[in-house]
Amino acid sequence: MPDPTVPRGRRIARPDAVLRGEEAGAGPTVLLLHAGGERRRVWTPVIDVLVDAGFRCVAFDQRGHGESDGSPQALAPCADDVAAMLRAEPPGCVVVGASLGGLAAIAALGDPAVRTKAAGLVLVDVVPHLEPRRVRRFLASGGLLDAHTEIVDDILARVPRLRQITAELDLPVLLVRGGSGSPITGDDVDRLLRLAPHATVTRVNGAGHLVARDQPVMLAETIAARTAEWPALALLRDLGAGQVGHPGGNLLDHVRRVHELVVSWGVSRRVRLAALCHAAYGTDGFPHALLPLDRRARLQAAIGDGAEALVRLYGACDRSRTYPRLGATPLPLTDRFTGEVAPLAGADLADFAVLTIANELDVARTSSLTLEARHDIRALVAALAAYVPDVAARALADPCLL
Repeated sequence: MPDPTVPRGRRIARPDAVLRGEEAGAGPTVLLLHAGGERRRVWTPVIDVLVDAGFRCVAFDQRGHGESDGSPQALAPCADDVAAMLRAEPPGCVVVGASLGGLAAIAALGDPAVRTKAAGLVLVDVVPHLEPRRVRRFLASGGLLDAHTEIVDDILARVPRLRQITAELDLPVLLVRGGSGSPITGDDVDRLLRLAPHATVTRVNGAGHLVARDQPVMLAETIAARTAEWPALALLRDLGAGQVGHPGGNLLDHVRRVHELVVSWGVSRRVRLAALCHAAYGTDGFPHALLPLDRRARLQAAIGDGAEALVRLYGACDRSRTYPRLGATPLPLTDRFTGEVAPLAGADLADFAVLTIANELDVARTSSLTLEARHDIRALVAALAAYVPDVAARALADPCLL
């Protein structure tokens, strides 16, 4: 079986160009779009960190750069290339665009069909409301203006449309600013937040405009930390979790609260992502499945194989047969889908216990339960303390279980 950490070549044929790139890793997809004048190899140290963090990364040389041919004289062809890249990927891509790459991404996301492929947008030291005089002055100071006058003029002419698209984006947006060498000002940030109030902003100190070149590890760690949940949330929205009733609101509300709980307990990335999707296949206590098991690949693409396996485990638990054995190690878990009994131990058992406690605690907090039902939940959490004593102690101290 091929090693997913080894880069694999990619090729996309466009009507007037061939785009060449590579992919590496397994898990949620991050599409990396480099700045003008760079090439995909600028992302290599970023990719190394993201692959280790559980992401699948795809990076192409943009047209007229590196190994890709074609002409980058206008924004529209670059945006069409980004659309082609997204069409070649599973839904739920995190799109990361630096400078020209970010502007091409915004333009591509103006097409609603393309937008359905994206989980969110990371703009790396670029904003849609470019001020012509300042842009030309910045490029001239680096000796870049004369060689790129045509595309610069074209992009500046498209600023009103770029602003409109940004204002209409119903996706998470993160702006990663460079440090003191960045041309992005505080006023630029304020204008972006007025355009897209749901956007968030962070800064990578020690980097100039070309953040991937100057601080690749810090940039990668920022992307990993700030976007990990985006593909899962995009999938849940697409599957209609917000329209499925659940105590305390709807299913999307519930899984987000469970996610917030486990995050507050300092759990692993695997558990955090599984918490968001723990009811994807339904559970013994909540039979509404968002996905059938024969479509597991879609959830794997959103949260990775490890987190999906935990969701499968949690959803498969036959509670009437498994819960009476709580406290045993390994725990004999009966699979309600297959009827098989398998021993559960180690990290899988601890992660299963954390998910169970978080789910039951949220139900207790948001439902009008009888005293007897609350006592039952308390007894369940107490039994799970054999596997995760610290988490169980925190849950048992919650007022809803006292």
